[in-house]
Amino acid sequence: MKLIIYLPLLAGALLLGWQLLAEDPLIASDKTLTTAASTATTAPLPQGLITESNKSAAQPMPSSLRGTEVDGQLQVDAHGNLVISDQLRHLFDYYLSAAGEERPEQTQERVRQQLTGQLQEPARGQALAIFQQYLDYLQAVAALEQDFPVLDDLDALWAREEAVQRLRASLFSAEVHQAFFTSEEVYNRFTLERLAINRNPDLTPSQRADDIEALRENLPSEMQQLLVPQLHQELRRQTQALSERNADPQALRELRLNLVGTEATARLETLDQQRADWQQRVERFNRERTSILQQPGLAEQDKQAAIEALLQQGFAPNERLRLSGQGKG
Repeated sequence: MKLIIYLPLLAGALLLGWQLLAEDPLIASDKTLTTAASTATTAPLPQGLITESNKSAAQPMPSSLRGTEVDGQLQVDAHGNLVISDQLRHLFDYYLSAAGEERPEQTQERVRQQLTGQLQEPARGQALAIFQQYLDYLQAVAALEQDFPVLDDLDALWAREEAVQRLRASLFSAEVHQAFFTSEEVYNRFTLERLAINRNPDLTPSQRADDIEALRENLPSEMQQLLVPQLHQELRRQTQALSERNADPQALRELRLNLVGTEATARLETLDQQRADWQQRVERFNRERTSILQQPGLAEQDKQAAIEALLQQGFAPNERLRLSGQGKG
């Protein structure tokens, strides 16, 4: 599946402001934040890689989409009506992600041909109508930016979020609004509330961690599960940044508390200690091994026997396998 920065995430960028959220960049991605699909029959899109033989339009596919799988599925119920789910938005976004590589009219025609070719009435007309609403939405979101410049202010960010939600409610039915945007809106609300906690000067790092953990636990269970890999990815990124700045251990601890909470921070600190202990043991073994190898009067066979004895004394069987896999210095 092709990893895409969706055009609709322009809305997320507009309402939250990427510059501000560099400190907290966990922004909703509808690629991963999905709504549970309804029970329905599925009209699958062409499977496998897009090629000249199964593309949806006569013109060659944009370069960014070549060799990728179509994202999203079209679903219909037993009466032939379109099932409204996030999969439909994924399909729109898949093609619209190639904006700038071809004329907008050509990209839009690809989507219409896909809908027309895969669906029968009444689902076909329903899908085409929703696609037009979606295009109107994207245009309106871009215009909305003129009224909401990026500001380093939580009140302004909340105002953006509320304005975008009102826009969605005005353009889409309640069913489409929920399927397309509920997960994103829940996640954006979590992000803004998390920012508010992190910016509260009256809280200690430990209190912030507890409040953020409570905030995360109040999310729907499926949202919590989807949040974990994003948090860990951001933790790795920011940990690397701290390492490059030679930041002190307390900065790393506060980062962990803010991102993953007290329990996970404690587990990570235990893992840090285990890694440090392991590294010390390996370094000690390598020093002693080097000393053995450098003894001039010792036969090669005796050197290897002495090194093997070091391994037996200092490492358990599974640790010796690990050490062998890493190389022995």
